[in-house]
Amino acid sequence: MEMTLSEVADALGTSVPRVTRAMKRLDVVPTPSLRNGRRVQVLESSKIVALEDELGFAPHVEGYTREDMFVLAAINLSPYGFRSVYAISRAASISATTAGKVVDKLTENGLILMTPQRELLNRKVVVVLALRANRHNSQWWKLSEAIAAVRLPAQVPKPAKIVPRRFWHLFWNADPLKLPIVDYADFIATRMLLSDEPQAIAWAAINLPPSSINRAAHMRSTRQEDRRWLHSLALAMASGG
Repeated sequence: MEMTLSEVADALGTSVPRVTRAMKRLDVVPTPSLRNGRRVQVLESSKIVALEDELGFAPHVEGYTREDMFVLAAINLSPYGFRSVYAISRAASISATTAGKVVDKLTENGLILMTPQRELLNRKVVVVLALRANRHNSQWWKLSEAIAAVRLPAQVPKPAKIVPRRFWHLFWNADPLKLPIVDYADFIATRMLLSDEPQAIAWAAINLPPSSINRAAHMRSTRQEDRRWLHSLALAMASGG
């Protein structure tokens, strides 16, 4: 499949200038082609896929911008919500300034709510505010198919430095802020992987080195049935999942 730059822009729900800038960043070079006797620049499938990874895709919805749809999609994928506009901007791959304007608009429309939630901070339960999807809003359901169709720009994950706040309660006798993963991965792996929390186990499997997972499997306190699946997990993550 080949598409012109304008066709790619239409397909991704964006503009030709944005596509052109992405091509420069990715060093994507179009190929000359003849269409109806006219010479045009086209992109083949592999280059279109690379541009979609870079730019994402948002369907056209009247009354909502591409950035609006990106924010709605990001919030839709976050069951715990976001504690700041900056966190939303990173998840949606837009600037913090733009994210602030979008959040204000969507909050005013009732699609985003700021709700209190309890978290454990320094061994104390505190109440923090989180920006979350308001799925009880009738407009949300009207937009649900379009939100599900959004493809956010691909992001290169940054290695986690500490355990996320939502898992701090697993470290009741330590200060999670003083447990950098680079130095305490083995200890963190043991606490999280041997917990009864699926989300903690999933996070540890993805973010901790396979060697730490393997060491957790060989701890004296680890049950035999846990040793088997931890060892298999370590092998799977070492081989790239």
